[in-house]
Amino acid sequence: MTGLERATRSDLAKLPESVRDSALAQVALDLARRLDGDVADTAAVLLARELRMCLADLHHQGKEDTHGDIDDLLERIATPAFRDAPHGA
Repeated sequence: MTGLERATRSDLAKLPESVRDSALAQVALDLARRLDGDVADTAAVLLARELRMCLADLHHQGKEDTHGDIDDLLERIATPAFRDAPHGA
């Protein structure tokens, strides 16, 4: 196991089990392994972008597991789009 795969596994270990065992988590590990291998520069850029997006989605899913409906409502109300909307519209 090389650097990026090890770091990705470390990131995944901090997430809830339901997220760690997901297909998206497996994709993240596969992307990390491919980046650790011998890839062309342009492929590495694309793979790194996909890995970053994949890990961001996994972290977002991990947060969803700990939030309830009330937390989701409060987050939506706190967004500028809702605060700045005209009242009564």
